[in-house]
Amino acid sequence: MVLKNKIEHHINNFFEIVKNAEVTINDDKVSQEEWFFRVITCLNEIRKTGKNLYFLGNGASASIAAHFAADFTKNASISSFTPTEGALLTCFSNDYSYEEAYMQILNKVMRNGDGLIAISSSGASKNVVNAAKYVKENFDNSPVITFTAFKEDNSLRKLGDYNLYLNSGEYSFAESGHAYYLHLLTDLFCNQKMERLSEVVSVLLKTVD
Repeated sequence: MVLKNKIEHHINNFFEIVKNAEVTINDDKVSQEEWFFRVITCLNEIRKTGKNLYFLGNGASASIAAHFAADFTKNASISSFTPTEGALLTCFSNDYSYEEAYMQILNKVMRNGDGLIAISSSGASKNVVNAAKYVKENFDNSPVITFTAFKEDNSLRKLGDYNLYLNSGEYSFAESGHAYYLHLLTDLFCNQKMERLSEVVSVLLKTVD
C-alpha cells in the first residue's frame, strides 16, 4: 500500500505541474491557447521560408532536443538540427570553451529567420544561455522558444520570445513535462488547419485537464 501511495502521489504531482505550466510571450503571461497559436504561427513562417530550426540542451535535455529535431524534420517538414554530435561538440568545446560551444556553432550555421528551441531544466546552463543570448543579439527575425523549470526568474526564460515554464525543482518532472509539451506542440503543428487552428489548440489542451 505504501508503494501504491507513492506511485499515485508522484503521478498526481506530475499532472499538477504539467497542467499549471506557465507560458509567456516575452515577459507577458498569456493563455496556453494564445501561446501555442503564436508559436505555431512562427513555425509556419520558418517552414514557408525554408529556414531551419535548432534545438539545444544538455544531458537529458539534449536527448529531448535530438528527439524533436528528428520529429520536426520528419513529420513537420522543417529542417531541424541539434549540434550534439561528438566530434562537432568536442571540437568547439576544445577550441573555445564548453560554455561557448553552442554559441560558436550557431555563429557558423544559423541564419536570420531560423528558429531556436532551447531546453534547460534549470534555465541556467551557460552554454544554452549564451547561445540564446547570441541569437537575440544578432538576429532580428529568429524566434527564441524556451522550455525551463526550477527558478521562475531563470536566465534562459528572460531571454526567450516564447517561454514555457514548469514550477518544479525536480528533473524527472521538468524533463518529462518538457517532452510532453514538445509532443503536444508537434501534434498541434502537424495536424493543423489554419482556418480552425484556434479550435484545434483549445481541444487538445483539454487533454491536460
